Amino acid sequence: MQEAFQMSKMITGAWISQMVYVTAKLKLADLVAVKPRSAEELAGLTETQPDMMFRVLRALASVGVFAENEDSKFETTPLSETLRSDIPNSQWALAIMMGEEHYRCWGELIYSLETGKKSFDKLYDQPIFEYLGENSEAAIVFDAAMTSVHGRESIPMATAYDFSQFSSMVDIGGGNGSLLSTILGVHESVKGAIYDLPSVINRTQTTLSASPVADRIELLSGNFFESAPAGFDCYLMRHIIHDWTDEECGIILQKLSFGNAR
Repeated sequence: MQEAFQMSKMITGAWISQMVYVTAKLKLADLVAVKPRSAEELAGLTETQPDMMFRVLRALASVGVFAENEDSKFETTPLSETLRSDIPNSQWALAIMMGEEHYRCWGELIYSLETGKKSFDKLYDQPIFEYLGENSEAAIVFDAAMTSVHGRESIPMATAYDFSQFSSMVDIGGGNGSLLSTILGVHESVKGAIYDLPSVINRTQTTLSASPVADRIELLSGNFFESAPAGFDCYLMRHIIHDWTDEECGIILQKLSFGNAR
């Protein structure tokens, strides 16, 4: 019986993940953080149906996301706090990204198993990074989601390794520049560059405009399947290789102009 109960929780896990997605999409955690609110009030603020809102909130409260008080109003909890859009290390963007495009892709897992092809390409008629290049709202959410997933690693990486031994470094697939900015903030003698797709670099330029290390960062656009910038002492990739097949990873690594770089 215990195994069957555990399996039933796994089978219905998408119910919870989709309710968490709704919480993020409607910014319910932001609204409840201001003050306890009833389902009716939250429905009014989000232009949704009170009865359905109440059911979702009660279900979320049962797993620790929000708490229902004796006045039938819903209060913030440590778990719901992580879904606020206005706090450091927020999981808000990740919940939206996983609840939208990625949720649909997991629904096509059998297609990928049968064909060896990517379900994203089937659903959206193009690879994910091309899609993000054409859909600015999804791209902004993606950038924020990546920061929420990997952002906590940046300081430990910048302090655990002596990047000051290099005069210059390039972050291959560096995205919004959060890692490189952190490293240059710790190692003031180093200059850096971010190498990514043109659509990404356009977003990065805006993101880094207010950075205190922006004057030490060069933005380079390109495709690492076709080329990589030469002349840097250090080539850095974080959470890049795992996106691709072994053959594609080999191409990326072959394109890097390592020279004497480490």
